[in-house]
Amino acid sequence: MSTILIVILLLIVVFVAASLMLSRTTHEVGSARDTEYLELEGDWIRYGVTGGGPPVLLVHGWLSSSRIWDLLVERLARRFTVYTLDLSGFGDSDKPLSGYGVRNGSRLLYAFCAHFGLTQTTVVGHDIGGAMAVKLAADHPDVVGQLVLVATPADENQIDLPTFLWLATLPVVGPLFHAVGRFWKPVRRLWMRPFVLDPDDLTEEVVDDAGKPTPAALSKTLEVTRREISRGRLVRQARIIKVPVLVIAGEEDQIVDPQATGEWGRTLPVEVVFLNECGHLPMIERAGEFNAQVLAFLTGDSRYLDLAPEPPGEMEDSAQTPEGPLPFTHSDPSSPEPDVADPEDLPTVARKQDGRYPSRNRDPGESEDRPDATDPGIDQHLEGYYGPPEDDGAAERHARRRTGSGDDPNVPEIPEDLFQWPDSLKESRPWDRPHKTDREIQDERSEEAEEPEDPDKDPR
Repeated sequence: MSTILIVILLLIVVFVAASLMLSRTTHEVGSARDTEYLELEGDWIRYGVTGGGPPVLLVHGWLSSSRIWDLLVERLARRFTVYTLDLSGFGDSDKPLSGYGVRNGSRLLYAFCAHFGLTQTTVVGHDIGGAMAVKLAADHPDVVGQLVLVATPADENQIDLPTFLWLATLPVVGPLFHAVGRFWKPVRRLWMRPFVLDPDDLTEEVVDDAGKPTPAALSKTLEVTRREISRGRLVRQARIIKVPVLVIAGEEDQIVDPQATGEWGRTLPVEVVFLNECGHLPMIERAGEFNAQVLAFLTGDSRYLDLAPEPPGEMEDSAQTPEGPLPFTHSDPSSPEPDVADPEDLPTVARKQDGRYPSRNRDPGESEDRPDATDPGIDQHLEGYYGPPEDDGAAERHARRRTGSGDDPNVPEIPEDLFQWPDSLKESRPWDRPHKTDREIQDERSEEAEEPEDPDKDPR
């Protein structure tokens, strides 16, 4: 009996020792190339820059990396300079023992923006990355120009984890469960399955990124973040934020309570978008609608919403599109053109501020209601979709004003000799009065002074 107890005690000791060793695991980047890595806050951070135009910074969330934004980056890069990074402890960046949470993440984002000289930047944050973006906007209002929060918790009670993933975050035994999942892909798939509504949306990149964080990065990021956002601390600090904010949430999110949008709505000047039949990863599950919402918010052009492409699974059964290229579609001729989404399939939008986006249920023929787009080629694309504008003479009058040509009965023809005006223009106007010279006025005053004084006039 004593032998069995000794064996059990030895196993427990080995078990605890192995957990402690695994919990102290770190990772450092081996070969850091200047075009892919930056040294920020003492760690090597992997980053990416693509596109051209106003800056947009994309911040991933917990248990993922910058690869989660690949579809959005491809769309935004046509009009914006898109910056991505792997947060410390995740992706291909360094993974130290400490330095995690919202405050440290916000400092990392500020150092990243300072390195590139970014100001008035649009910051898109997912999950915990959204909380870091909120703190960045509150601490450095000159850096953030717009905010997009995707499935971002406002309080610790709004974060829920599946059982298999929760076991990997426990203090003592967690590192062993994490090691099993890190080296065994089916376990990682069990971790990430509740992150999406449809299991087919669980990509290999998402599953692989879940195994890259170390046990310290996995558990401490969640632990410190929960403490920092508890009791409404971050929400209270966010009250000073005055920039426009878009909040996007999946209605079937099992990781972050969709009701977190209510907390942000009572604090920030937000517009709220709920995506139907969507879980915690809308940038993957409903990529077309998600990208359209972000682009519409960034540009102020609601036509991105009207022509949002359908999800890939529904594109085959959709109606035929009009002839000619559709706006906002992929420019690669080898890729199929996405169909126009049915208006009933568009996401439900609840707006707190009036006037940013016009109604999406307008008549396509009413071209005058379409907002001006900043994209130089957008009108040419839309002409093929909406059809030619009605000929009401406005275009001809506009051409006259720009060129000064054309016959307009209200505007007299300018003669070649500017001193030979038509007689009709030389006629005097009713308000014309004869003008007297100074000599005539002086003579009149002299005559009045020489008149004799009337003796019968009352001196009073």
